[in-house]
Amino acid sequence: MAVFSVLIPVYNSEKYIQECVRSVLDQTFQNFEIILADDGSTDESGKICDQLSSCDKRITVIHQKNQGPAVARIAAFQKARGDYVIYMDSDDLWDKQLLEKIQAIIEKHDCDIVTFRWRYIDLKGKYLGELPPAYPRENVVYDIRSVIIKFLTEEVENSLCKRAVRRNRIDCSQIASLSGIKDIYLGEDMVQSFIMIKDCKNMVYLDQSLYYYRVNPHSLTHNLDIKPTIDIAKARQYLHIIIRQSKFNQPEYRKMLEKSFWERYLTDLVNVAALYDIKTLKKTVHEIKKLDIYKSTKKKVRGYSLSLKRKMLYFLEQSEWWTCFWLLARIYKRLIGNRGIG
Repeated sequence: MAVFSVLIPVYNSEKYIQECVRSVLDQTFQNFEIILADDGSTDESGKICDQLSSCDKRITVIHQKNQGPAVARIAAFQKARGDYVIYMDSDDLWDKQLLEKIQAIIEKHDCDIVTFRWRYIDLKGKYLGELPPAYPRENVVYDIRSVIIKFLTEEVENSLCKRAVRRNRIDCSQIASLSGIKDIYLGEDMVQSFIMIKDCKNMVYLDQSLYYYRVNPHSLTHNLDIKPTIDIAKARQYLHIIIRQSKFNQPEYRKMLEKSFWERYLTDLVNVAALYDIKTLKKTVHEIKKLDIYKSTKKKVRGYSLSLKRKMLYFLEQSEWWTCFWLLARIYKRLIGNRGIG
């Protein structure tokens, strides 16, 4: 049986999928399987996946009608048979020693999760930079509770593609239940990430940039609109439900998520206001106000230790002084650029 199952959802990635898969096949550690989930691609991606599979028996291809990235990831996960699963996006690349270094950590610490760093590349593969270290010390076993706290408060562990996870620790039924999340395309990986790590015991942080994340300026992630803003809020709504079904259904963890929801919500409203008119701002708010997480927490915000700037935004939002909110947001964004609202 393979040590690693490499799970790659594919949608219209004909320009990058061969290079992506090649970066896995060229690994210095070779005990793995690759599962490509073609999510109804309309370009040549599906054919390319089949060609790759015909050349290497470790590659399995799933073809399905287009249902979104969450369902494609679930389909790949359900085919996995490796001891550890690790996700990869179909336009990204790996350092050739990624699996070897992860395997060395697993052998040394017998841990459930190994997480690592990213480096950003452009569409041509040119290095763009990377984020600072997420944890203070490398190669130390971190209790899963400390990982969950970072997940909920700092959004450090909310991406699927930065870790390998022991497969038998993952709640398969909850992963399968995510097939019902078809109304969001941004943020659904945060929900699946929580399911994958919540029942693990520990994690080791490998402070090396082994994953090369390709920045696509035309993707949803890098183009703020109403849809991504609402999707992220909905993702936290789903996460709020799942936390209540887990061992982390405790007031301190729920409060962390609720505070994170409001911080992100107010920040995103500032971004929407800076780009669009007041009508669009109000439409965004109208959609998010329908969510249960908004309704159940709107009166708790004063107890969340928000920054003074966010408290002011919250006051304007609750008062529905949209013209003031819109003007303040546009002035503030012009002053700070892309540094965030603090």
